[in-house]
Amino acid sequence: MTKIFDDKVRKNLLSSEKFYEEPTTKCKPKELVVRRSSVKEARPYIATHHYSKTMPDSTTDVFMGFYDGVFAGVCVFGMGTGKGQYYRLLPDLRDGEYRELTRLWSPDGMPKNTESRLISESIKLLPKKVRLLLSYADPSEGHKGSIYQATNWYFIGKTGGGNKMVDESGKVLHSRLTSIYRMRHPEYAHLKGDEIMKIYGWTYIENAPKYRYIFLRGNRKIKKKMFEQIKKYIEGYPKI
Repeated sequence: MTKIFDDKVRKNLLSSEKFYEEPTTKCKPKELVVRRSSVKEARPYIATHHYSKTMPDSTTDVFMGFYDGVFAGVCVFGMGTGKGQYYRLLPDLRDGEYRELTRLWSPDGMPKNTESRLISESIKLLPKKVRLLLSYADPSEGHKGSIYQATNWYFIGKTGGGNKMVDESGKVLHSRLTSIYRMRHPEYAHLKGDEIMKIYGWTYIENAPKYRYIFLRGNRKIKKKMFEQIKKYIEGYPKI
């Protein structure tokens, strides 16, 4: 897991006096320059300022936005928590043709619509073979997906909720963490998930349903074919 790295960079960033300067009010979203970045470069911002405080293990693509060289935000994509969430929507997908937008953050003081522009430009820079994008909005954090509505994603309803695993401080843990620990620690190979949780003081709490959004990518013919497959899942946008 990334916790040890997240904790280290968070401490370093918070110890610095200033890590960005707000651009002038004359900047416009269309002037935002977005480039491919790296986990190493983006981790301090996500670990410190994103509400999750973590950079996902499954991260594959990272992009940063700048106004005249001044940092304006970061957008992170990854493979998500499992292939099933993609294949249930488009059964003919192949490995690598999907991504989940997992993290998005922009400092206060940025021009209006900066995040929308950051998402749109980042999507253009993803590998051409990527056809399906998925993202979640967490209402427990006050999010219903306004940014996805503004960038023309499709709303496909809510997740089923269920339970989420947390540590003793209340921090949410990856759903597959017990399996990862079982693989990394031979002495845990014979233990059940609940037994590993007990060792580390992890527990389950109720997980509120999240809002699900998808974005189709490709030429007109490809997107039309995909739309026919997923249109049965599309619902009207939830009110913001």
